[in-house]
Amino acid sequence: MNPFTSAALNWYASAIWLGYLLLTVWITRVRRNNAAPPSTRQQQYEHALVGALLLLHTPFAFAPLTQALPHFGAREALGLLTWLSVLIYWTAAFMIRLEGLQTVLLPVATVTLAASQLLPPGHPTPWLSATLMQVHFAIAMLSYGFFSVAAGLAALMRLADRDLHHPAQGLLRQLPPLLALEKLLFSTLALGFTLLTATLITGTVFAEELFGRAITWNHKTIFSLCAWLVFGTLIWGRQTRGWRGRTAINWTLIGFALLLLAYIGNRFVLDSLIRR
Repeated sequence: MNPFTSAALNWYASAIWLGYLLLTVWITRVRRNNAAPPSTRQQQYEHALVGALLLLHTPFAFAPLTQALPHFGAREALGLLTWLSVLIYWTAAFMIRLEGLQTVLLPVATVTLAASQLLPPGHPTPWLSATLMQVHFAIAMLSYGFFSVAAGLAALMRLADRDLHHPAQGLLRQLPPLLALEKLLFSTLALGFTLLTATLITGTVFAEELFGRAITWNHKTIFSLCAWLVFGTLIWGRQTRGWRGRTAINWTLIGFALLLLAYIGNRFVLDSLIRR
């Protein structure tokens, strides 16, 4: 049975999407109705619910990759990227304070999953059966996951920056301080940039070994290199010139947009428009 056309998988995807939607609505209502920051018990309860959703989401995220002939495209990439982003947030929340990030991450996850189901299933990707390319693929998706979280932090920083000039209302009252968000943003960017660098290197080395050609100058390669330059310049600017605030926000969002165009946009064109 082809899992990409089965009614069972479509219903499963709908259940996951509904879970994210209900959790988003519930957290938003609870926090909007309470002026005080959530209690420790409330945070633990929310964290447990996010963990349950992740557990439910895991088989769906990896189903395309566990077939004898893996299938992967824009639809599957969005599902896996959503899972990775939420997993990174959920894991990091055990170690550092990430209060407020879920108010951006969960709605975006809900919309992304819904949008992914409107796209056609991906096409066979036999190269994913090779162990070397699986390593490259895992590093790449981790990199995209960290940059997704960084983009969420940049969005929160924009809200917090606006809060400096206007009275905080609703959920904005519970956002972490701007400096705390900024510090977390650059830590996340550093991890993502390291993984993106490894992605570009392993992609070049493994492609040369498997296909006899190191670099193919297509849209994916060009946008990936542009994103790498944007993030690298931002980190350099932070270290040498003290870039911060709106500069950091804008560069992060631009770099993330380029990264989405590099893979998601490329796969969307191939799967939806060119059909290959």
